[in-house]
Parts: sequence; structure tokens; C-alpha cells
Amino acid sequence: MKVEWKDSYKIGNAEIDQQHQELFALINALLVPLDEAGLKSLIMKLYRHTREHFEAEEALIRKLKFVDCKGHTNNHNSLLARLNQISSGVGKGRLDQAAFHALMHDWAMRHVVIDDAPLARCIAEQSSNSA
Repeated sequence: MKVEWKDSYKIGNAEIDQQHQELFALINALLVPLDEAGLKSLIMKLYRHTREHFEAEEALIRKLKFVDCKGHTNNHNSLLARLNQISSGVGKGRLDQAAFHALMHDWAMRHVVIDDAPLARCIAEQSSNSA
């Protein structure tokens, strides 16, 4: 299940858009067969990327006074909790493939594409209001 980045997924913030593209690349790297060491290394990289990305996106939504700041942050926390559970299993030498694929799909194709769309509209509105 390779995930393909499309420019239509951009939200209009260069830092966040770059991080989303990096997320897609990490997801695709994790979807190919890996040895245990490679899997652990990439899961840790994904975890670090996730923490940095969510911090940056949440700082942006606070700065913009985004209307659903709490809901969006709750979505991030839910994704992170699922990643923590999967990471814990990887640390014990097992990967729940079904849970991992479901998380990657929900994250890339639901959260980035659908849940971040209102944020993109907010950025566009604020940009046009300040122009």
C-alpha cells in the first residue's frame, strides 16, 4: 500500500508541507520488507519526525487561532498513541502489520488529506485577509 504525495495535499505552510512530504517518504520506506534493525531504526525516525511535526503544526494552529485547535490536537494525540503501541511491539520484536498499515493509511490519507484541509482553508483565508 504505497502512499503517493500530491501537491493538492499542501496546506499552504512550507514547513508543514515539507514535513508531510517527509512523512509520506517514511511511510513508504516502512512498507517495504525490512530486517529487525532496519525496522526499529525507521520506527524511531518516524516517532521523532512525528513529535517534531505535531509540535510545529500545533504551534501553527495556536498562532492562527484555528477554530478546532483542541480537536486537531486530540487527533494528533490519538495517532501518537497508536504509534506508541506499535513501536512498543517493534521494541519487543514483533510488528502488528494490520495495525501498522491501518495507522499509516489513517495518518496519510485521512489526517493529512482530510483533517488538515480546514487548516489549509484557515491559512488561505488569513493570507487573503492580510494581502
